Amino acid sequence: MSHIKKDKEQTRHRIVEAVGRVLAEGGFKRLGVNRIAKEAGVDKVLIYRYFGGLAELVTEYGNSIEYWPPLEELIPPLNEVRPVGGAEMLRFFFRNYVRAIRQRPLTLEIMAWEMTAHHDMAIRLEDIRVRTALECFEQMELHGAEKCDLTTGVLMLFAAVNLLLVKSRHTRTVGGLDLRADAAWERIDATVNAMAHGLFFFPTT
Repeated sequence: MSHIKKDKEQTRHRIVEAVGRVLAEGGFKRLGVNRIAKEAGVDKVLIYRYFGGLAELVTEYGNSIEYWPPLEELIPPLNEVRPVGGAEMLRFFFRNYVRAIRQRPLTLEIMAWEMTAHHDMAIRLEDIRVRTALECFEQMELHGAEKCDLTTGVLMLFAAVNLLLVKSRHTRTVGGLDLRADAAWERIDATVNAMAHGLFFFPTT
C-alpha cells in the first residue's frame, strides 16, 4: 500500500469516526459538514471529495463496525453449530445484540437522540439497522414460524431491549434492575428467552 493511499484511508476513517462523536454529543440537529470537519481536524473539502456529501458520509458511518455490529457479531456463521429452534435462535440473537450495543456507548447516545427527534439522517441510520436485522432473521429462517405474529413480537422485544439499553446510559436502576450490572442483563436475557418461547409456542388468535 502506497504512503498516499494509506494516509487517505486513515483520513477517511478519522472523518467517519468524527460523525459518531458529533452525533453523540449534539444530536442530529447539530450535525453538519463544518462541525464534522472540525471534529476530525480536516478541511471540509475532503468530506465532499471522499464521500460526496453529508448524507453519504452518514451512511458510511452507519455501515461502520464502530456504529453497528455486523452480521457475524449477532448470529453464528452458516458453517458453525447454531441453536436449535426458532425460539433459541431468537434468544441467541438478542443476547449477542445486547452485548454488542453495550460495547458501543456512542451508538447508545445516538439511539437516545433518535427517540426524541425526527431527522432525515436518523432515518438513514435506522434503515441500516433494519436491514441488518432482516438479514439476520433471513439466515435464522425465523420467517418460517407458524401460529404467531413474529414481526410484532420481535418489534416489541426490540422496543423493550432498546429502551433499557438507552436508559442504562444515565439511569442506574429501573424497576429494581441495576442496569450497570451484568446480573440484571442476565435476568433480562432469561425474560427474553421466555418471551421468545411464548411467540413460538403460544399462538395468537
